[in-house]
Amino acid sequence: MGKIVALALLESLNKRITYLKGERIVRLSDYIKQHKLSAPKLTNAAKRQAIPAFREKEIWKISQTYKPEK
Repeated sequence: MGKIVALALLESLNKRITYLKGERIVRLSDYIKQHKLSAPKLTNAAKRQAIPAFREKEIWKISQTYKPEK
């Protein structure tokens, strides 16, 4: 139960920080296509909160300026 709450808090924090910075927000699927990345890898990273992604109305989103580690 604690892990679920921690993931929800991290997701909420990522969302607030992204909006406060005034960054352009895009759908994670569009980000993946634009940067030609692995969809399963980035989606799983979003679910684990290993990247600063968040959901809005069940759609994963991320800052367009995010640079994934290689």
